[in-house]
Amino acid sequence: MDDVTAALKSHYARAFETHGATARGVDWGAADDVVLRYEKMLAVIDPARTPGRVSLLDVGAGYGGLWQAIKQKGLPVDYSGIDVCDNMIAWARTHQKDASFAVADVFTDGAAGSHDYVVANGILTQKLETTITAMDAFAQKLIRRMFELSRVGVAFNVMTTKVNFTAPNLYYRNPAELLAWCQAEITPKVRIDHAYRLYEYTIYLYRG
Repeated sequence: MDDVTAALKSHYARAFETHGATARGVDWGAADDVVLRYEKMLAVIDPARTPGRVSLLDVGAGYGGLWQAIKQKGLPVDYSGIDVCDNMIAWARTHQKDASFAVADVFTDGAAGSHDYVVANGILTQKLETTITAMDAFAQKLIRRMFELSRVGVAFNVMTTKVNFTAPNLYYRNPAELLAWCQAEITPKVRIDHAYRLYEYTIYLYRG
């Protein structure tokens, strides 16, 4: 496990131990913000590319909140969630037996092309004490790995630099710069949503 993943694991495991299966348990904002982020992740599903039932891998699934959102919407999704936090996955397995959850590191577990869609909700918004340079490298490594695991597309969110203040523990990345990197290094088939009310944006990458 790399240093960034290990730091994030420790941070989120403590948050979940303290606050449980809540927005604070995954160190997010208000409950309404969580719901909005779920909607942005699920917007990666493109019926034109994948009509009918699809498979989705949730990287950093936490306690399975995205799966709850999928069920509430009645979406035809075969869901799998992975996380490095044992306590979150243990909760998800106990309380959500209708989906697949596993303790796994995305960089070392999983087969390429195993899922139609791969999403990472919140992993690239928190850097803790990691340097910006190290976090940039981690982000690019994660994006490459997610795209490798997908058959159709991926979605992930990042804090935007288009703000009037920043918090030292959060990871900010210029949206134009990251979008250009994705187009040059991953795929020209990209979409960005920088229009919702949170201080972040979501990028969608597709194979075709």
